[in-house]
Amino acid sequence: MLNRQSTYALSLILCFVMAIVPGCGMLQHDRTPEEIFSLALSGIAGKETLTFEGQAGLRRENSGMFENQFKFEGKLEDHDRLTLQTRLPGAVTAADSGVSLNAVKSNGQPSGFSASFQRKKGQWNALTAQHEPLRGSLSRFNPIAQLEKIDGMKKTIQSEYGSGRQTRILRIELAPEDAKTWATEQLTDEMASIRAEYMHKASQVKGASKQKLEQELQKVWQQGEDTMQKLIQKAEVHTVYHLTVDRKTSLPMRLSSESQVKYTDNSSRSNIEALVTDVNFKSYQ
Repeated sequence: MLNRQSTYALSLILCFVMAIVPGCGMLQHDRTPEEIFSLALSGIAGKETLTFEGQAGLRRENSGMFENQFKFEGKLEDHDRLTLQTRLPGAVTAADSGVSLNAVKSNGQPSGFSASFQRKKGQWNALTAQHEPLRGSLSRFNPIAQLEKIDGMKKTIQSEYGSGRQTRILRIELAPEDAKTWATEQLTDEMASIRAEYMHKASQVKGASKQKLEQELQKVWQQGEDTMQKLIQKAEVHTVYHLTVDRKTSLPMRLSSESQVKYTDNSSRSNIEALVTDVNFKSYQ
């Protein structure tokens, strides 16, 4: 029969073993922020379906108000097919294609625009025609693509104070050079989408004025492209994400971001603009 001292020693051993075994005890090794991010990315990558809701807006330095603010929602199906829908009022007449960007109606009222994307070999490709409006703009609000992009970038990940017992909050700050490169890529894609859209409209014009219109549109677009490249060349970009992760499942619950751009315009005035987004993941399967 065990005496009191033996029983006490055995209890200490059992407590120690439970503490170091994953999932047991309160003294188990706490995962690093990098490990938490990696698990969250792996978790979302393995899901066949999920839904999310978000909102975005542009804030300028001289105003605390948001400009161009809108809401959006998304649904992932069959693991690699994502549909994004904005909640903008109005309607768009899109050319015939596999996926429409027409206004999506709810209860007979226009509620926004939608576009679909397909993931192939790790890249998200729009299923809409190049000339359709909003094609380039909507792609930047895909939170899954954002997390995948962040994974391959230089960054600093830290745990935030204020995390609850059921969640962990990570602060992810992108390296300035990577943040600027990414912002430039997104702006370039959007400019290309604008060009494709308006050149498509010009191609439908009949008669002798068609060529002249195409030349004028190309000239205007090129001026805009040159101006953007000039401004972004000397701009500073600072991008920070906050990722809320469920402690139990390691799945993302919320992803918010602020990408701040400091630049000098053609009038030599300094400007600061920030694109702010906030996404809540609603369901997983």
